[in-house]
Amino acid sequence: MAIFSPILFRSWKPAACSLALAALCLASLTGCKKEQPKSVVLAQVGNATLTLDELRESFPADYEQLIRREQYLDFIKRWMDDEAVYQQALKAKLETDPAVGRKLEKLRRKVMIEEFLSRENASEVFEPDEMAMNQYYEMHKEEFRRKVPEYKLAHIRMATYKQAMDLRSKANRGDFLAVAAASSLDPAPESYASIAFKRQNEFPPCLTQEIEKAGIGGVTLPVACTDGFYLVKVMEKQDAGSLIPFAEAKEEISGILIMERKDKLLDGRVAKYKEGLALSYNLDQIPGLAENGEGAAPQ
Repeated sequence: MAIFSPILFRSWKPAACSLALAALCLASLTGCKKEQPKSVVLAQVGNATLTLDELRESFPADYEQLIRREQYLDFIKRWMDDEAVYQQALKAKLETDPAVGRKLEKLRRKVMIEEFLSRENASEVFEPDEMAMNQYYEMHKEEFRRKVPEYKLAHIRMATYKQAMDLRSKANRGDFLAVAAASSLDPAPESYASIAFKRQNEFPPCLTQEIEKAGIGGVTLPVACTDGFYLVKVMEKQDAGSLIPFAEAKEEISGILIMERKDKLLDGRVAKYKEGLALSYNLDQIPGLAENGEGAAPQ
């Protein structure tokens, strides 16, 4: 670390001060080098730490605004449990066991393969068109039937039972979404068309029973939940077995077609990687029952 003499420092001219300081910085890099910002530590077990940057590496960046704090907390708790066990395994010198070494090598091989293929696929951009999705939908309609009843609903959340009860008659008579936008503690949907159907298990448990009893178009009595009192309006209900329309199925179909495309590309890439490599099988030594009495060589 650079040592600054008060006597010498007072004798410098102001114009030469920055040059002298720069020279001292070059002479002692640790003296004037800016420290890199450290990531926030979220949890610690012994000397091991889990930082905010490491947590973010474990989740896709696009998901950060969608994941609840409870889910992150659950991940952190599991990391702490794993780390406590891992430190015990290190104390037991488990990594010196040849069997463990072979398992670690298999895991390393798997990670390398997955990372390589992920980077190979990163440049591939594919968005299925409307015609392809519609064709898939028509050919697989029976796969797009609802397994359980689904509801389209909106809600108003108030802090007290009295507030919710006072608002109920107004919500019953007028535009429910307009009342929700003006009074609810939660953001209201922009329009009825923007509200998606939800399965029963997607509702807060405190609302399930009242939603089941509610008639279409009616507003429930205030329902007590841990975060307030809810008024719920059920706009539509679709019974189990009803066909999911194409417009609702599009997102799922798009994901299916993208995965099919990736699988097809992967098969092509693997076939290309195998070109020029010597491939052989010792069929006589492969365990298991042979089909039709003869072993077939894998492709």
